[in-house]
Amino acid sequence: MCGIVGLHLKNPALHGQLGSLLAPMLDCMTSRGPDSAGLALYHDEGARTVMDVYKDVGLPKEICARYDIASRTGFQGIGHTRMATESAVTTEHSHPFTPTEQLALVHNGSFSNHATIRRRLVREGHVFDTDNDSEVAARYIADQMTKGADLDDAMRMVLKEFDGFFTLLVTTSSQFAVLRDSFACKPAVVAETADYVAFGSEYHALASLPGLAEATVFEPSPEVVYTWSR
Repeated sequence: MCGIVGLHLKNPALHGQLGSLLAPMLDCMTSRGPDSAGLALYHDEGARTVMDVYKDVGLPKEICARYDIASRTGFQGIGHTRMATESAVTTEHSHPFTPTEQLALVHNGSFSNHATIRRRLVREGHVFDTDNDSEVAARYIADQMTKGADLDDAMRMVLKEFDGFFTLLVTTSSQFAVLRDSFACKPAVVAETADYVAFGSEYHALASLPGLAEATVFEPSPEVVYTWSR
């Protein structure tokens, strides 16, 4: 069991609050993942988009304080709290997994055939940093995009290639995407307003967001890729 949160800010007036909005969302997921936590935050530097990654072992609140997440600015961020079930509790095994400078993935669930896909990717020249099954999904999506797929298509290929139960939240410098497996047994909720799109494994992670009472709130359907773009 792990916890996922994400925030895609449509309104530039909120960009200065990205960290202060996202940090309490991550803290709400402590019960789902007390072993380690991490975030990927996106901000613009002139014409260039930069993704900063912060992850460490410990409680989400401690990690957010350690890296001063509340002061961070930007237009988009995702976070993860981990309860380790199939690999070691280390910073390297923490999410997000970032196979490229612009792609980040957080995952709640497990893949049963990740070793087979890993071996194929290794044969094609990919190098892995951990034995975590989520890293396989991240590098698979990056590989598909390198071969010409857009993010939507790459995530649809996950449905064809990967076996297991999962909810994925994947971001690039311009997109924010959600996918659940065919059974959709891992919890997920989305809230959308004119100002933002927010994601949480549980509704209470969204409760502190401004304007939530006016948001369109829904549970993502199974096997549907939901994508928002800048």
